[in-house]
Amino acid sequence: MKDIYIQTLPTEKWAVVMEESKIDLVSVSRQDDEDLVGNIYLGRVVNIEPSLQAAFVHFGQSKLGFLKCSEIPDSRQNPEKRIEQLIHEGQALWVQVTKDAIEDKGAQLTANVTLPGQDIVYLPFGQYHAVSKKIEENRRNELMELASSWSEGKEGVLFRTSAKHVSDTRLMESCSRLKQEWKEIETALQNRKPPVLAFEDPVIPDQIVRQYGEKEIQSITVDEQSVKRHIDQRYPHLASKCEWKDSTHQRPFTIDQVIEKIIERNVPLQGGAEIVVDQTEAMVVIDVNSAKKVGKTSKSQSVLQTNVAAAKEVAKQIRLRNLSGMILIDFITMKNPKDQQKVISALKKELKQDPIRSEVLGFTKLGLLEMTRKRTSSSLPYRIAEKRPDHVLTLETKAYQLERELLSYRRSDKEVIVLEVDPELLSLFREKIDIEKMKSSLYKEVYVLNNSKSDSSYRIRYVGDEKNLQERPFYIDGSLDRLF
Repeated sequence: MKDIYIQTLPTEKWAVVMEESKIDLVSVSRQDDEDLVGNIYLGRVVNIEPSLQAAFVHFGQSKLGFLKCSEIPDSRQNPEKRIEQLIHEGQALWVQVTKDAIEDKGAQLTANVTLPGQDIVYLPFGQYHAVSKKIEENRRNELMELASSWSEGKEGVLFRTSAKHVSDTRLMESCSRLKQEWKEIETALQNRKPPVLAFEDPVIPDQIVRQYGEKEIQSITVDEQSVKRHIDQRYPHLASKCEWKDSTHQRPFTIDQVIEKIIERNVPLQGGAEIVVDQTEAMVVIDVNSAKKVGKTSKSQSVLQTNVAAAKEVAKQIRLRNLSGMILIDFITMKNPKDQQKVISALKKELKQDPIRSEVLGFTKLGLLEMTRKRTSSSLPYRIAEKRPDHVLTLETKAYQLERELLSYRRSDKEVIVLEVDPELLSLFREKIDIEKMKSSLYKEVYVLNNSKSDSSYRIRYVGDEKNLQERPFYIDGSLDRLF
């Protein structure tokens, strides 16, 4: 069972999923992230490229979106038709982002838009139904019949794997709710000129919550009442499992502890062995180091046990850190091909828990295991730390760290906080953090020492009342500047 912790009050938003008191998944969202996947827009077709059988669509971003002919719903029913027969320049068109813009390439779009729910997905123009292959055949047939009875015109319905545990009545209620939501979107935008945003699908909280079926989720803890209301409204069957807690002190971890988990190079295994994770621009290299002492089992059996345990942990670390691209794993040398196959099987089994597609290619002649994982976004270590072996936190990460520490005093009866902050860090803090929101949340006076040294960090020098502050040397000699 999963316990999901969602922190959205600070500027940097975090979601941490735990299972059996261990961190299973982490997601981070920052204000300037261009994470638009899942968002729906009423766009405008700017130009059509017959040679590419694609169109470029203005949907409100700086770069035009790229729409393939195959991503137009009518193309599924009429595959012989060319794109210029299906849409025209200047046309208003519903589109959804399927892949974010990368460098000079615009986002990839689909016109087969979807409204996602916990167990089903509604397709206003899909013209087809589908059921997860992980659901047994009898239930698949039942769900296909249900979808046909619920749909009108060009509508389509997709059933997620979690639908197999859900009653027909609940599924129908979910479908009706999504259909109503789409009608409201159409009504709200019927007199608007494109481009305009119609529907947002943020990673935190929505995409994280939907990764799991209702029976997999034990609890959801949020730090803002607005997020609690959002989850209750959009996922009513999870309302009883979702709880708002104003304080983060009761959680089994701090975000700083999670960061340490993400960037630590050495990950211990039971029995004294460890895996060492190194990331470069070209690839990820993971080394398995054996324990110094071997137990009563034979050496080959001990090596196999260590490698199997390492394979399971490697899969977890890949998912936890969001590692992708080419991945090489240097297991402890195994001479028996059957042992190698057992390690591959253990790795593949654990990777099935990962929603992002990966492929295990096997062992090379040098004994390294090759695998790949689809790249969806930057790895977490590269997002929160410098691209170097010692993983020094970036200034931006430290700015968010400072914000979280200040917010931790929200319920304190102290009146004043005095900081010593590196000037460059302070400048970035002012740029990235919504100071007005901080003021309304913290209800404290915050000062900064104006003679702070440049060491890329910060310290909290004083927390207390106004009267005692006036007795401090840095107050008397006028070394304080008011932050807010």
